[in-house]
Amino acid sequence: MAVAGSGKEHFKTFNVSTAAAILAAAAGTPVVKGVSRSVSAISGAADILDVLRIRPVIDPAGIPGALQRHNIAFVPYPLFCPRYADRYDGVFDAINPASFFMPVATLCVSASRFLFGLAHPDVELSARALQAIRPDVAAGTVVSTDLTDGETVDEYCGVGTVRLARVKAELVDATTRAKSGPATAWRTAVAHRPTHAANAALAAEALAPGDDSPATSLVELNAALIVGPGALTDDSLDRVRHTRRSGGAIRLLRALSESR
Repeated sequence: MAVAGSGKEHFKTFNVSTAAAILAAAAGTPVVKGVSRSVSAISGAADILDVLRIRPVIDPAGIPGALQRHNIAFVPYPLFCPRYADRYDGVFDAINPASFFMPVATLCVSASRFLFGLAHPDVELSARALQAIRPDVAAGTVVSTDLTDGETVDEYCGVGTVRLARVKAELVDATTRAKSGPATAWRTAVAHRPTHAANAALAAEALAPGDDSPATSLVELNAALIVGPGALTDDSLDRVRHTRRSGGAIRLLRALSESR
């Protein structure tokens, strides 16, 4: 599974996809996660990995070994596309045409599926672009959530209007699911923090066993999309929830930190 996100424009959540990728890997799904320095927020995935002392893959030949050891490989975009990374990292703080496909298209790895978070309502356009650019990947999902009008994040949230576009073979199936908007307490709990250290701490807390919180629920929802068939299912959600509550996710996080 290849996992990537577009970044956000308005309301910014913490580094959900990084935590979700670790949880999904702990639940048994091999994950390749694209990482970069901050583009649209304080902390990019690469910044979080630095704080957590997790070393990304520095050579494409190291990806199979990372997957064999820990079921997850964090891959910096410059590894495959240095010109793209030089022009993108830290430059764009708004969605642009390249944001619809480049984060997945630049991950030049073999994969059976992809999950792409897009901070824009037109998930179907993105799915069709990725279908055309990466015909080697048989299936995938593009997800976004409108928290309010004009306020879209690149994750599956349990609030707001969630949009999914699923690619399977030559078909693209787009669906929309609407719920009530986010409460102030939810926003406060999942908001991007002002420092790398604080964002890394929140990602780690969302993987720890214990009581449910808005942060743990948000990470579980997105991990379940990675683990499942491209749509949220009770089985995939139960699987990742059990993995977190039993300590599997935090054990993998510690193993990744100790393998430097």
